[in-house]
Amino acid sequence: MCSATSPALYPEDLTVIIPIVQGLPSTSNINIPSDLLREILSRLGLKANIHASLVCKTWFQAAMSVRKLQPHPWLFYPLKGEANGDYILLDRLRSKAYKLNLPDLKGHGFSCSRDGWLLVSTNFPSYLVFFFNPFTREYIYLPETAPTSGYCLTFTAAPTSSSCLVISLNDRSICSYIEIATWRPGETLWTTHRFENLLPGRRWKSCVFSNGVLYCLTTFSNIGIFDPSRATWNILPVEPCPAFFQVDLGRRVLMMEHEGDIFVMLTSRNKNPLLFKLNLERKAWEEKRELGGLTVFASHPTSLTRAGLSVEERNRIYPSHNGHLGVYYSLGDGIMSSRFPSSNYLSNRIAWVDPPYNNFSL
Repeated sequence: MCSATSPALYPEDLTVIIPIVQGLPSTSNINIPSDLLREILSRLGLKANIHASLVCKTWFQAAMSVRKLQPHPWLFYPLKGEANGDYILLDRLRSKAYKLNLPDLKGHGFSCSRDGWLLVSTNFPSYLVFFFNPFTREYIYLPETAPTSGYCLTFTAAPTSSSCLVISLNDRSICSYIEIATWRPGETLWTTHRFENLLPGRRWKSCVFSNGVLYCLTTFSNIGIFDPSRATWNILPVEPCPAFFQVDLGRRVLMMEHEGDIFVMLTSRNKNPLLFKLNLERKAWEEKRELGGLTVFASHPTSLTRAGLSVEERNRIYPSHNGHLGVYYSLGDGIMSSRFPSSNYLSNRIAWVDPPYNNFSL
């Protein structure tokens, strides 16, 4: 839906980038066929693509030809009351709203959002997990599994992708073990892994998949890492962060990632959000006063990050709630556009979703 056409990450950086490009050598010492080079560069994230484009002029042209900026996410939420299962799919950028009647979703919560798909779960009247795409209205149901409580549930890629993996972490905090179940498209059963519970009494409340592993967070800032390729579970020796210990019944703890970097946001209706970045080298949480030009679209299922949006949108946090356009918090200067709504604030029934790049009909 949106692609980059300028040689810089941000348009206003052209005066800086152009002289750098003009000074680059024409080719590099690495001889790679042009088709293969474009294929390699197309698999890089935005940051890595920009770095690779500064190797030489040939690499710059190849990187530019495959560079894409992610589109603005859309907001998906139920109409007030949702008596008939009516939902709104909102294109916030263009102020366009589409009303969808989806009775099968009524009352269900969203666990994760990625690649335009939502992972939906419910415990009543029976435990059920399924994928739903609000753009195509497709449903994909997963095999039944035992009901759980307080778990982390996420997935790694669209269920139509061969790289899709669904991961569920069972939060039996009083037990002596951690139970993690995985499922891939085509499988008829979940694969269950049990590991020693090295932090008994701690609740695993948030998770995010990045760098090929699942990062799980406790309310005391502990980090557990599940590596599906090795079927291992380890606790990262991270120095505790006192900000996580504060008692606030209305607080939401949101995990997000951007090109391998892990962030946690502590947010509440009546307090300014706090943002922390996990320093993997120092094994410590670092409070961030700005987002480095990123934009965060925060929601309880999944918080999405974007780079390269307009100058006005950078370093802002847009929380999910029913249909309020333009509500944001500016992390750099501490400005809140307006008071956050008192209802449906970061509800698990409201989600930001990635729109498809290709055309679609609603």
